[in-house]
Amino acid sequence: MLRERCPIRSTPAAKGHYRAYKPELRADFGESCGYCNTPDYVLGGVRAFQIDHFAPKSTFPERTTVYANLIYSCAFCNRAKWDTWIGVDPDVPNDGTHGFEDPCSAAYETHLDRAEDGRFIGLSPVGTYMIRELKLSLLRHQQIWQSQALKNLRARLRKLKEDPRLTSERKLQLLEQIDKLTEEYDRFKLRAIA
Repeated sequence: MLRERCPIRSTPAAKGHYRAYKPELRADFGESCGYCNTPDYVLGGVRAFQIDHFAPKSTFPERTTVYANLIYSCAFCNRAKWDTWIGVDPDVPNDGTHGFEDPCSAAYETHLDRAEDGRFIGLSPVGTYMIRELKLSLLRHQQIWQSQALKNLRARLRKLKEDPRLTSERKLQLLEQIDKLTEEYDRFKLRAIA
């Protein structure tokens, strides 16, 4: 699964500077990077996160403060994307082969997915392009995904341990999933160190 939910932009009142939208963007993007889905607390919190202009402000200055053009982004994805855009129309983010998809678009999920081990998978030429341009193939994305998946499984286990309706068999299955995920995560950590 690529992400738990698709970000949904709210409609805040117009503001004079794009940075003033950061609290609304953070909430709309679930406190995670719109591109790689890394939670902001993993990389240092809200202060470490940036605002990406989906259609770059250098090319399309008229969109600098348009809320629908702003993406809550980790510094890694923001800097990797920077001013990259494939054409001259701010409403055409890709040509079916090159370019990006707005993370708030339902079509985002048709271009990217995550493998069981947390690697990004390109489901289309645009997805493959985004992986390359945003450097989503770096090991850190897998490690962050693995640590988040482990955290989520542990939280589920804690809840389920208290559920009297849960059978011992289901608890055992859940523990096996956690063990498998922990094993995968340890392998990634070892590869990162090597």
